Amino acid sequence: RVFTGRSHTGEPVLFERLGEFLGSGNHVHFSEEEWIRFYIWDLERHFVEMREAARLSGKPITQFFFLGDGHGIVTAILNRRIWGVVPLLKALGKSVEEFYPEIAARIILFRVPKVATMFYRAVRAFLDPVTASKISLCSGVPLEEFLKIMPLDAIPAEYGGTCQVPYPPSAKK
Repeated sequence: RVFTGRSHTGEPVLFERLGEFLGSGNHVHFSEEEWIRFYIWDLERHFVEMREAARLSGKPITQFFFLGDGHGIVTAILNRRIWGVVPLLKALGKSVEEFYPEIAARIILFRVPKVATMFYRAVRAFLDPVTASKISLCSGVPLEEFLKIMPLDAIPAEYGGTCQVPYPPSAKK
């Protein structure tokens, strides 16, 4: 997870290697309660980013853009690790909705295989309808869609942008 820049309207932009995590099996290393504590701690960093964005733009910033790279989801489905993550995703989603409502301006999951849409239907049932309406899935890297939201320098180079912020792997296998 790394903030790579700001959107055209000033919100922080965060990219994450989501598919890599889902297929790693790393969800078993901590209890659900520990994951929720880690995740809430991580979400608090978003407020630091939003405050800085507000300072730079001179206007209130209360949301951020999340862009999740789904590469690795097919492996997660085939090795069945993804099904073990579903209860954790449900718990994390509930925590976000309860304590951080409407913090995401938009969520784009990209490099997601078509088969992953079936998985998304299962997860979507656990989401708030407003949140679910902000989520879109794309099979490739939707550079044109990214450019509608953010400048080229907020997009990591590996996705066609010019951002050089370090973007390390999110999971150890």
